[in-house]
Parts: sequence; C-alpha cells; structure tokens
Amino acid sequence: MKINNRFFILLLHATVLLLFSYASCNRENEGPGGPGVQPEVRPRGETAGNPVTKTISSTGGELKSGDGKLLVKVPAGAVAAPTVFTIQPITNTLPGAQLNAYRLLPEGADFAKPVELVYTYKNEDVEGTVEDALFLAYQKNDGVWSFMTETNLDAVANTLTVTTNRLSDWAPFALFWLNSDPKTVKAGAEAKLSIDITDTYLLAPEHKERAIGKSRLFDKSQSIIDWNLTGAGNLTVSGNKSGATYKAPGTISGPGNISISVSLNKVIPQDTLPRRRLSEELDITKRIFFYQETYFTAKVGNDELNFPGHYYFFQNGNLAIAGAQQTPGGAPGISIMINMGSVMKDGVFPWYQDLDPGKAVLGYVLTQTNTYISTHNCDWIASPGAVAVEMLEDDGVTYAEGEFEGRVYRNRDCDDDFFVPVIGKFRVKSR
Repeated sequence: MKINNRFFILLLHATVLLLFSYASCNRENEGPGGPGVQPEVRPRGETAGNPVTKTISSTGGELKSGDGKLLVKVPAGAVAAPTVFTIQPITNTLPGAQLNAYRLLPEGADFAKPVELVYTYKNEDVEGTVEDALFLAYQKNDGVWSFMTETNLDAVANTLTVTTNRLSDWAPFALFWLNSDPKTVKAGAEAKLSIDITDTYLLAPEHKERAIGKSRLFDKSQSIIDWNLTGAGNLTVSGNKSGATYKAPGTISGPGNISISVSLNKVIPQDTLPRRRLSEELDITKRIFFYQETYFTAKVGNDELNFPGHYYFFQNGNLAIAGAQQTPGGAPGISIMINMGSVMKDGVFPWYQDLDPGKAVLGYVLTQTNTYISTHNCDWIASPGAVAVEMLEDDGVTYAEGEFEGRVYRNRDCDDDFFVPVIGKFRVKSR
C-alpha cells in the first residue's frame, strides 16, 4: 500500500504521543591441504536492502552500493555491449561477520578485462579485529567462501581493493576476531568472550585465494598476553587465557557500553601472509552493550540518542517499534513500521517507498514541525539499508530485539535532497 507522507507523519506524531503517555589443538604448522583443514559450505545470504542497478557500456563505468561502501569499477573494454550491473545488499554468512555483504550481478559473466571492487570501511567496522586481518572474499556456487590473499589494504583511506573476473556474493572477511556471546548483556548477566580464528589462516605465498574453513577457538596461550576491561562490571579470565567472562553490574541506570581488549602476539606466523604486522604484537577490542531490561538507542547524524520511552505494538499485520524522549510531545523520536503479515516473525526487512509485505518504513521526528522519513517523497527514492528483528521470549514476556541502519530525508520540497544517516538498536516490549 502506498504511504502518504502526511499520513505517515501524523502516525509518527500519534505514536510518539502514545509513547509519552505510556512512558510517563596445536595447529601451528597447518597450511593449505593440511590435516583437518576443510572448506566449509555456508548458506547463501538473504536480501537485506534495496538493489542498485546501472547499465554500463564498452566505454566502462562505475556503480556504487546504496550504502556507499562498495564501488564496482568496470574498465573500458570489459564488456562488448551495454550490460546491466547490480549490487544487491545481502546478509553476511561468513564466520564472525559484522560487515555488509553484497550480491553482484551479472553473476557468471565473462569479462574481457577484470573489474575492480573497492570496499570502504569505517573505523568502528574493525571492532573486534584489526585492519591487517581484513580481506575481501566471495562465495562460489558450491557454498564455499574464498578470500583473496592479494586484497590491497589502504589503512589511510580505509579501503580494501581487489581485481576479479568473478561477480558473485562478496563481503569483507576477518582472519580472526574477538567474539562476545551474547553481544548485548542484561543487568547482572554474563557474556562469554573468545578469540576465534579460521582453519585456513596459514597460506603459501603463491596462493591468490584460499577457501575459508571452520572457525575455532584460538587457544595458543603463549600468544595471548593480557585481557583488560574498561568500564563497569567484572571480567574473569580463564586459566589458559583463551577466553574470559564479563558480568554486567546488577543495577544499571541506563544503557551503555564497556570495552574489553586483549593483547596478542604472533597470531599469524611470520611470512605466511603479505601483511607482516599480523605476526607482531597487536590489540583487539570489543564493545559490549549492557542494559537494565529494555532499550532503544540510535545515532542520527552526529547525535547520540537514548530513548527512555520505547515499546512495540502489532496491528493489522504491521509491527510498529517506537522510541522517544520523555518530554512534552515526546520529541525527538524514531518510529519503525514493518509489514510482517499475519504473524510477528524474525527477519530482515529493507526500507521501501511502500509498506509492502516484507518491507519497512523509518521515520524520525526531530521536533513537532521538523520530521524526516526514509523515502524521498517526490522522487520515491527509498533509503538503503534495512531493519533486522528477532522476536524473543524471556520469563513469559515477548520482546522485539534488533538493529537498523539507513537514512531519512527531510522532504520540505521536491528539490530538497537533504538527508541524515541513522543507525540504532532496540529491545522493547509491547505497550
């Protein structure tokens, strides 16, 4: 169904007002083909946003993903005739994945010259690992991911670059990472910390790509120097230092983050990869988000927002998730509407110009007269990104938990292209 912008803004205001009233083993010598190293078949990613397409001719051209992170550069002479190229955001099925993945089309096309893929990452995207451990990887038709050992890293420009003749599913891949289970912790609860690594990290120089195997615990205690906690709570390190347990404070005044870091030495033996720093001492850091029971936090542009009032309701097949300040009028506030169908369900729902089945719309109320929406009202351009939702039950209470990323447009007139990026996460219960 088509969303009328004025109707949606009224709905946002109503939601915010309702909210206000409511709220008052040793494998050191394993390498390619070594014992125990087997490629791992992983599922294909699911659609996680809106595709971007462009027709590129024999003269060459470029196509950038909707989130601006992946650039496909097609050189002159790569295709003989006008060809439609597509970048479709998908969920990342790589181990330890926390960055975006993309389905690049036309898949299986035969190019006369290789295309170039340039992925731009943010500093926060490297959380839990280090830049030198990042490579670009692609998934083959058999479900096995392979990473390109000759991925060029530019730590100044924050880019990863490869040249390839293969369009498929592509994503950034980290050789090792600091993992937290769970990633968010309720007051008084615990999170288990571990350093995970893939079985294919030892490479001979002549290998330009290598299949990604299973992930496993990095338990070389001689390479694990120290663990540190910055923030509230307690950290207990295991005897062999391969893991740790974080316990959040029993009472929390509001949601927040703590940081856990671990110092490592010689994670990757010297001369097994072109990035020599991986064999030196390095620190990896992981943030853990803690909360009392529920939360709704977001970053809109440069503004960090914590909404003390928040809830969800499900009506006529639509799930509404809202967060707002506990002030007269409830602004600023954010509302998410998702067309789920007859029942509430887990999933990834891309932003769309219509509230169609499986689609979502994002709204932001800065003030009662300054509102934004995830669609440009005149051009019908929908925001890139999506909202991921999981319905959970805890002690008989159902919660909607998830995260979202996108942009919202001001829409004061048809020539107004101003927008702000939005990213956030939530755990809310029914009002």
